[in-house]
Amino acid sequence: MQNLEIEPTFKKMPSLVGRRKASAIGSIAPGTLVVFVDEATLEQILQYSERDQQREIGGFLIGNVYHDNHRYIHLKHFLPAANTDSRPGSVTFTHETWQRLNHQIESSFPNERVIGWHHTHPAMGIFLSSYDRFIHENFFGLPWQIAMVVDPCQQQFGIFQWSIGDNQRELINNGFVVVPDKKQNRRLRNYRTEH
Repeated sequence: MQNLEIEPTFKKMPSLVGRRKASAIGSIAPGTLVVFVDEATLEQILQYSERDQQREIGGFLIGNVYHDNHRYIHLKHFLPAANTDSRPGSVTFTHETWQRLNHQIESSFPNERVIGWHHTHPAMGIFLSSYDRFIHENFFGLPWQIAMVVDPCQQQFGIFQWSIGDNQRELINNGFVVVPDKKQNRRLRNYRTEH
């Protein structure tokens, strides 16, 4: 689906001029790429996550990897996953899920790519299970791909990404930067991140 040897596109980091103050959520660890998340997209993800507080649901994070002196990730869009097998302790992306995702990317976001995935852990907290790690390693294993976990019951979320250093790589719950909209979103104020 995606070329493993992706060269980031040159693009200036998101402009924060004329907006409310950008906020770093958590701390950004050495050996990771800075992740910028558009506030409206984060709000959309949190709103979607609250739809089902009994079963896990998921979706896909759309954006790109760029460089402007340093590489960075910009999460711009969210696509809810369709045709999933959703259960209290897991969500499975089916063949139909991937097929629809590919069609949506080609038709709606031709200059973007899947930069990661999202799923919920209702009343379970923020972590990646062994099953989640398997999915991330096998389907989102590129150094710039991320995973977002939301617990809509406890109003927590986190973004996991690859930390690469000393010939090792591990998935860590890392900080990110919210690129603010012109208005403040109420839902985001009620959530907290877990590191």
